[in-house]
Amino acid sequence: MAAEKFDIKDRKNIYLIVVVILCVASSYLFYDMVWTEFQQEQERLIEEQKKAQAELDKINAQRPRKPLLEAEKQRAEIEFERLKEMFPEEEKVPLRLQDLYSVVRASGVNIQSFKPTGAQPQEHFVENKYSFVVNAGYHMLGYLFAEIANFNYPTTIDNLKLNRSGAISQEVKKAEDHGWEPVTVGVSFDLTTFTSRKK
Repeated sequence: MAAEKFDIKDRKNIYLIVVVILCVASSYLFYDMVWTEFQQEQERLIEEQKKAQAELDKINAQRPRKPLLEAEKQRAEIEFERLKEMFPEEEKVPLRLQDLYSVVRASGVNIQSFKPTGAQPQEHFVENKYSFVVNAGYHMLGYLFAEIANFNYPTTIDNLKLNRSGAISQEVKKAEDHGWEPVTVGVSFDLTTFTSRKK
């Protein structure tokens, strides 16, 4: 059987050509508009998955350190509370006075005068100043300063002035008679405590 000649004018052939063109055009449009976009989205999702997996691997690598990090966090919180206590936002004058009264009694010095002399704001903190005049023996004075240095908040002592007591011979005689430490010096100094400055 001989092959039939393709007649372009035949209606069946025209339909066949139109159908083939439509199939090729729709395939191209599908490839261009759907498949290419699908492939790009797939590549983007694969890249995101790789990044997420890398991040997860980092997190999983840190997981054994979690107890250590939690312990460090607890220590940091305790240290932060300690620093807040050392540098409160407001000067706790009654507590400061109570601390001073305790060490003054323990040291045996005689307070002649005590007065708050004001607050001096600095860039990040406030200096709270107190002025003292006391009579004491050298050992009493050393004990007083040692106890002030051991307060659980920072303090400084400035403008320290020592004067020999005018009645030193009487004090020495009393000390020999009664067995207590003689009051041999008059001392004036400024005590400074610190509070954090509110921003």
